[in-house]
Amino acid sequence: MIADEYVFDEHPKPQEIEDFLESHPQNNLLQHARWSQVKENWSMKQVVVRRGGTIRAYAMILIRPLPLGLSLFYIPRGPIANYQDEPLIRFLFAKLKKLARRSHAVILRFDPNLIDRAYPYAQRNQNHDEHHQAAVVQLLTGLKCRHKGYTLYLREATQPRFQAVMLREQMDWAALNAKTRRSIRHAEKCGVTIHEGETELDPFVEVMKQTEQRKKIHLRNAEYFKRLMTLYGERAVLMTARLDLNQRRNQIEDQISELERKPEELNKVEKEQIINLNREQEFLEKKLSQGLSVVTLCGLLALIQDDQMEVLYAGTNSEFLTYRAPYSVHWKLFEKARKMGIQRCNLGGVEGTLDDGLSIFKGNFPIQIEEMIGEFDLPVMPVLAWMLDRGIALIKTVRRWKAKTC
Repeated sequence: MIADEYVFDEHPKPQEIEDFLESHPQNNLLQHARWSQVKENWSMKQVVVRRGGTIRAYAMILIRPLPLGLSLFYIPRGPIANYQDEPLIRFLFAKLKKLARRSHAVILRFDPNLIDRAYPYAQRNQNHDEHHQAAVVQLLTGLKCRHKGYTLYLREATQPRFQAVMLREQMDWAALNAKTRRSIRHAEKCGVTIHEGETELDPFVEVMKQTEQRKKIHLRNAEYFKRLMTLYGERAVLMTARLDLNQRRNQIEDQISELERKPEELNKVEKEQIINLNREQEFLEKKLSQGLSVVTLCGLLALIQDDQMEVLYAGTNSEFLTYRAPYSVHWKLFEKARKMGIQRCNLGGVEGTLDDGLSIFKGNFPIQIEEMIGEFDLPVMPVLAWMLDRGIALIKTVRRWKAKTC
């Protein structure tokens, strides 16, 4: 064997994989072995390409069994490799296709962790015409991989192509705009408190159920969230925001009394303040009469991998939006991330139009938008791959329809 020949290794050691990933710029949560344990009904295989004994490329493949002994190969946010090294990429995908064929995989689906374009959210309306990864797309399509295109919407791909990211240098109070700082202070003044830990699992699940109902979508159940917390342990961050309704009501009564005791005539702003406080008091009285006392306003669940943090789920009780709790809980998360030395916090996917409610909320923080290269399919059994792709699209359509009509 020539020393500089590429070698495809299907049995790499776990520690050498971790060492490779930790030092690689494409390192991400979804390519670590632990993530495969989250995915029920999927098995996992890790492979590497070596040259001179050193790992040059890596892929964690999730394998979903299909009827008739067939399977689906999926590499989330991978493979991890230098896509500028054409001989390496050609060798890697030739071997992956052979492995897929040997395993009776109908299709190999993957989306490399490559940023095509990145810009501050504030510059979203500027022209961003140049695709920086166009050469990689050309290389992969030349290898018979089908690029799904520069998709805009979350429903069009398995992983979001647009994601909102907070970098470490932006996790600072001074970096926040005036509106966001006011919202955080407002939540604190209203008595919103932030709580963290596994004990918040049940309240978090309730908030996620409310989010499902409001958005007419299907998310995950309590067992799934519990599995994440168990698998990731201290690397799982679960935060919720709460409001004590009795305490807030008493606070409002004190504020109204203080305003009404003023010896001089109230100005226009103070009169409007009393009107708003009375309106809020009526709202709280109604909720208290329904048996509520302490309410979970919102929550989020994030996972940590090396020096990166990924917010996987976030939900809000829409009846209490005026307390602006999501601003407070996200700010507490950024404070924690900064103290832990986290270099980037991925707030999750957004629609590529960047004008929906979720994008606008995240854009209130000094985020940058990262457009990923997108998803590819490498058909192994072309006819069956076409049928599978159409079947998956149909299942997703039916699920969205059921969610909207339930």
